[in-house]
Amino acid sequence: MTAIIWIDWYTYHIARFRALLEHRQLCGQVSGIELVGGCGVHRGLNFRQGDRDGLPITSLLPAADWYRAGKAHLALAVWRQLQQLHASTVFVPGYYTVPALVAALWARLHGKRSVLMSETTREDYRRIWWKERAKRLLVWMLFDYGIAGGKRHIRYLQQLGVRPDRIASFYDVVDNRFYEQSADEARATPARRDQLGLPRDYFLYVGRLASEKNVSGLITEFASYVHRGGTWSLVIVGDGPERPQLEQRCAILGVAPGVQFTGLKGAREIVPYYAFARCFVLPSLREPWGLVVNEAMASGLAVLVSERCGCAEDLVEAGRNGFLFNPTVHGDLADCMFRMSTLSQAALGVMGQQSRQIISGYSPEHWAAEVARIVQP
Repeated sequence: MTAIIWIDWYTYHIARFRALLEHRQLCGQVSGIELVGGCGVHRGLNFRQGDRDGLPITSLLPAADWYRAGKAHLALAVWRQLQQLHASTVFVPGYYTVPALVAALWARLHGKRSVLMSETTREDYRRIWWKERAKRLLVWMLFDYGIAGGKRHIRYLQQLGVRPDRIASFYDVVDNRFYEQSADEARATPARRDQLGLPRDYFLYVGRLASEKNVSGLITEFASYVHRGGTWSLVIVGDGPERPQLEQRCAILGVAPGVQFTGLKGAREIVPYYAFARCFVLPSLREPWGLVVNEAMASGLAVLVSERCGCAEDLVEAGRNGFLFNPTVHGDLADCMFRMSTLSQAALGVMGQQSRQIISGYSPEHWAAEVARIVQP
């Protein structure tokens, strides 16, 4: 039995898990463990996916929030669940929480295979040599394999001492088919754009409204774009602690009429916003991967992505499906926005199709194949 552990299961977790259950080598041999059923790692926001009926997923503390749950209690529950499952391989979400470390320790003490699921890159934070050395020792002691999203993440796993032949890929994937089919269905009903009050031409941002996402910087760059004669609007989907300040910033910069805040949307609610957008923008200062880029690309959009995002090196091909920009250089994003908005609708459509072609190589099926390769080498 293979056990897959995540703190709280979002839409993309469910998609990945279903792919494992549908893989011919893994069918009937996979069990999911959800640590908490309330708010997860994003304080005050619950992104938990409810469409899981009939799936072999056990929620250890179904009513608890991550930051309020007793980590020792959770760690004990993980240990007991792994014992009950008689797991032969354990996929562990990182090495930075007590429950995760206990899961890896359980595997090591019982002679089972432990796999580190990692979204970390060396560039995410300022690295201190002695902490990196301790981390390298920890990874060496507790993990047999690693599975990561892309090139930057794989390089960092290698720096932490994981052998290249024991590193798998395609960790950061979403349900491409869902976004592709749903976006096309939405576009087939143009009246939905008017029902949602969406502008005709707009850049789209999807994500939390928090400092590391750099939405304030996005608004500043959008103001520069508008003042240079840009005519597209900006639609911001999501919520978070910075929303009041961001709305105030729009007013101060004189672009409030061109910026629409929609609030938090569920997986199905969000599809029309992707469908009718002209271009997707992710301006993060720090972003381990950026799964919203996957969603936007599967929806058939051209993308503008911060070079700080973990997915940048893998998903964005400059001039083919979008452009990269430096979020710390004033005017860099505004230039990209202006360049994108001057393209014809046909050219944008070609970029969107290229996005779909690129993201087709990053699917739940590819992830499942990598898991199977680890489980049954």
